[in-house]
Amino acid sequence: MQKGSAVIGKIHKNPHVWFLLSGVLSVATETSSEDYEAPCYVEAPAGSKRVIFAHEDSVWVNIYPNPTNTRDLDEIERTIIIENYDEFEKENNNKK
Repeated sequence: MQKGSAVIGKIHKNPHVWFLLSGVLSVATETSSEDYEAPCYVEAPAGSKRVIFAHEDSVWVNIYPNPTNTRDLDEIERTIIIENYDEFEKENNNKK
């Protein structure tokens, strides 16, 4: 991410890990706002959605399982993100 840029993420279906490899970011969720300085990693819960602001040029990496080793971005997105919290709740209730 370039210094001064912001990103609004999507809702993540599953818990995952993200790494900040370089730079400084502010990350806001529905429940908190934190500043992070590289190098660091965070375990993000299922249902997380973030707004990220880069205070410096930064390298941010999300890590997800890819058991089929697909390179199809649409398929990957169907696996890791969900469109809204109603769908997230329905999917989580079906897992129980």
